[in-house]
Amino acid sequence: MDNVFWMNLHAGAGCSLEDKFGRLLKRAGLDALAGRGELVAIKVHVGESGNLAYVNHNYARMVVRELKACGAKPFLTDTNTLYSGSRHNAVDHNETAVMHGYFSGTAGAPFIVADGLRGLDCEELPVNGQHVKKARIGGALCQADKLVMLSHFKGHCEMGFGGTIKNMGMGCAAVPGKLELHSGSNPLQKPEKCVGCQQCARRCPVHAIAMKDKKAVINYTTCIGCGQCIAACNYGAMGIQWDSHGEALIEKVAEYAAALHERFAGKALYVNFALSISPDCDCWDYNDAPVVQDIGIVASANPLALDRATLDMINKAPKLAGSAAAEVKSGNVFDALRPEIKSGYMFDYCRKLGMEDKYELVEIK
Repeated sequence: MDNVFWMNLHAGAGCSLEDKFGRLLKRAGLDALAGRGELVAIKVHVGESGNLAYVNHNYARMVVRELKACGAKPFLTDTNTLYSGSRHNAVDHNETAVMHGYFSGTAGAPFIVADGLRGLDCEELPVNGQHVKKARIGGALCQADKLVMLSHFKGHCEMGFGGTIKNMGMGCAAVPGKLELHSGSNPLQKPEKCVGCQQCARRCPVHAIAMKDKKAVINYTTCIGCGQCIAACNYGAMGIQWDSHGEALIEKVAEYAAALHERFAGKALYVNFALSISPDCDCWDYNDAPVVQDIGIVASANPLALDRATLDMINKAPKLAGSAAAEVKSGNVFDALRPEIKSGYMFDYCRKLGMEDKYELVEIK
C-alpha cells in the first residue's frame, strides 16, 4: 500500500497555496527524486486553444523552481496530437504553449515537444501486453533521467475519465503510438483533400504510397499502419479510422502506461490536479462547467493508486448545480455521464499488468 499525498485549497495569511504545494511536493519525494545535472521531464498538457480548464502554468513554475534548487535541469514537454488542432505539430504546439503560459519566460523552463516537429521522433519501450509489445513513446520523454507528470483530472470521451494513467498512456505516445491506440487498421485516404505534395510518400518507411493522377494512393498490402503519413500530411488527406473503442482502447492505453511506468520505476513523481473538473478532456477547444467542487492537488510515486484516490474523492463530493452532473446522486460521476464506458475497467486491467491501486491518504496541512 503506497502513500498518496493530498492538499485542499484552503489558504490564508502566512500559508499560501504556493507554500502548501511546495510542502506537498517535498512530502511526496520531489527533493529526493532528481540529482544535480539530471534532465527532468515535466509532462504537462498545455490545453487546446479555446480551452480554459487546463492546469495553470504557475504550478509547473513551482515544480521547476524546486527541481532547480536540487541542481536538476527541468524542461516542460508534451507530445503532438493525432488530430488536426492547435497542437498537431511542434510549431503550432509551441505557439499554444506560449499563449497558455508554458514557456521559459513564465514557467522558468523551456517547452520541448517530446516527439519532434511532426510527432515522429519516438523510442520503443517493451511491454508484455495483450495488444502492445513495443510502446512508441515521445523521444525526449524516454531520454530524460527523471519524470514529473502533472495531470488534470477530468472526464474523457473514450476513457470515461482522464488522470495520470491516461496522461501516461495516451499523452506520452508519439503520433505513431497514438494511431496504434486509436485504430486497429490502416490510415484512411481522403483523395479530395490531397494536393499532391508527396510528403506522405517521402515519409513512408515501407514505400507503401505512390502517386496516381497527382494523388497519393496507399498500397494497403504493404502498409504497416505506422501513422507517419498522417503526421506528414498538412492537408488532412490522410485520416484516422477511429475503430478502436471500448475495452480495447482502455487496455492499450494501460499497456502504454505500464511501459512508461517500468521505464521510470523509482524515478518518477505523479501529480493530479483535481481542479476545474470538467466533463470533457482539455484536448477539446472548449470546456464545460465543472461537475464537482475543486478537490485539491494529489501526488504519489504510484500512478494507479493516485488515480484511485483522486477518483474516490471526486465521487464523494457533492455534484454542482447547473453542471452536466447536477442530477447524479451517487456512484462514479464519470460512469453516470458516459454509461457506455465503464471507467473502473482501467483499474482492473492495470492490476493485471502488475500495477497496484491500494493507497493510504495523507493530508498535507
